[in-house]
Amino acid sequence: MNPILKKILPICIFLTIFSTRVLADGGLVAFYKLGIQQGSISEVKAKIEGALNADGFEVIGSYHPAKNDSLLVVAYTRQDLIDLTLKISDRGIMAAVMRIGLVQIGNDVEISLLNPEYIFYAYLRDHAKKYEIELNQISLDIKAALFEISTEFKPFITSSLTERELKEFRFLVRNPGFDDVVELMEFSSFENGVETIRKNLQARKDGTFKVYEMVFEERKIAIFGIGLLDIRKGEANFLEKLGISHLAALPYELVLIDTSATILHGKYRFPLYWSDLSMTEYRKIYKTPRDIEETMKAITH
Repeated sequence: MNPILKKILPICIFLTIFSTRVLADGGLVAFYKLGIQQGSISEVKAKIEGALNADGFEVIGSYHPAKNDSLLVVAYTRQDLIDLTLKISDRGIMAAVMRIGLVQIGNDVEISLLNPEYIFYAYLRDHAKKYEIELNQISLDIKAALFEISTEFKPFITSSLTERELKEFRFLVRNPGFDDVVELMEFSSFENGVETIRKNLQARKDGTFKVYEMVFEERKIAIFGIGLLDIRKGEANFLEKLGISHLAALPYELVLIDTSATILHGKYRFPLYWSDLSMTEYRKIYKTPRDIEETMKAITH
């Protein structure tokens, strides 16, 4: 990158992101629209991978949600983000995985970015304030890397949540929050858990697909990003009802800590990422959280 550009880039990014906060009433939006690139989805993916790699980020997986070749999600991380989130024992590793969504529309590809800050406050909660300086730098680095792809960074929607709302998020008063996880399985050992999950994902049990995995044996922590490709119960079903503008919400995470395998409850995770979800839309997917729970239990048994 040009040295002069490298100096002024953080200022440009700050002004761009600040303007989006104004549009979103001062809160944090879940996704940014990074504009449109000409070309095929594979060509745009290659450009994005190159831009991320140049700033030290690593693409750890990608896939076509709902087996749709016009849709692609790219999952990526960086070592300093991994190291930081591993310090947070309560499933902090979930905040280490960032995502980008690509949608092929004719000869163009629409790009969306999961807002790092949004997920930091939702998944790390009070710890996000403790590590605010480090996390802000990582967020800035992500946006700087992608500035070569697009300078738009416009909110997909004006619906936003404040930092406090993200930390305490519940869609409805009696709905589950971040701590109200779905307990899938208690294994005899961490190693047995990893082996079982890997075996079932390799067999693509119940229409699942392994998008990424990160296993930290010394810490007895593992995270798997899992595509839900069953036509009746998976992404094809709920994306048809919710739309594809929030594509970078995928894939669904399964976390193994020591011997315990868990996922976020669907009644928490869907409204978190679809922050503009109406009650009508919520009712349309009322079976989806249960379907996902059954699928995830299948790959842990």
